[in-house]
Amino acid sequence: MVDVMDKRNPSFAIPRIALVTPLRDEEGFIEDMIASIAAQDTRPAKWIIVDDGSTDRTPDIVREQSRSLRFIELLQLPPRSERRPGGEGAIAAALQALDLGQFDYLARFDADLLFEKDYLSLMLAEFARDPRLGIAGGSLYILRKGSLVPERAPEYHVRGALKMYRRECFEQIGGLGTEIGWDTIDEVCAWSKGWRTRSFADIRVIHRRPTGGGMLATKIYRERGRAEYLTWSHPIFVLLKTAKLALRRPINAAHFLSAFAGCYRVHEARLQDPKFKETRRTQQKSRIFGKIIPGGLQPANYCAPSDPNEH
Repeated sequence: MVDVMDKRNPSFAIPRIALVTPLRDEEGFIEDMIASIAAQDTRPAKWIIVDDGSTDRTPDIVREQSRSLRFIELLQLPPRSERRPGGEGAIAAALQALDLGQFDYLARFDADLLFEKDYLSLMLAEFARDPRLGIAGGSLYILRKGSLVPERAPEYHVRGALKMYRRECFEQIGGLGTEIGWDTIDEVCAWSKGWRTRSFADIRVIHRRPTGGGMLATKIYRERGRAEYLTWSHPIFVLLKTAKLALRRPINAAHFLSAFAGCYRVHEARLQDPKFKETRRTQQKSRIFGKIIPGGLQPANYCAPSDPNEH
């Protein structure tokens, strides 16, 4: 396997990628995902797959694949009734098994993704082009009626399903949280430390199970409302977002706002970091007014999202 950057500059060392995947009961997806990673023209140096208490054949499939793909390591956690959001409770176990100092990048991919063979090479090329790019990823697409349809997200936001971190950025933001909204918290922390974040619409990744699949819409929107509170969203921003939701489906808007307000009512604990709060709300104010605030804490590549209902 040869890195695309290595072809342009033979003296350039091939970056080392550590990949982590938390999963549970993914027997319908994981074998195909492993095949798409094994086919990469730049493979990860290490791939830790953390089985978070599967009750199906998932660990057997991973174990069988790891016999021929020696860069894969399976970690198994005991069965449990609840998982932390996004499987992030399993990420801590993976990180304990990694010496991050041996790697240049850390990627965290869900188990229901399919990648083109040049995905990792393209991502490494983007990181090489921008030394201040701290978190990046492609864009998620779902197959609908024979066509690939994007799961819309702002350009500055990298979906939690396929995050890739420059190691220095990951270390500076202090790793990943385990609460709802973790995939916003990491980005705001990165901005506050001078890093940029970006998803690339032209680098497509197939998401075989759409975001929120299998969950009741009411639960999805209650979790999103709680996430807005935990990530210090400005109340005016949340009200505007609620109004937009109400135009499409009032019941979802009601659950969204109710969960946000409920967190305020009980004074639910959240990150106590003034710089984080300032960075988050500066970003939202710039979106409300439709322009970048000069001299603010925004990353240089920050842009207005294509869908103002996202993050």
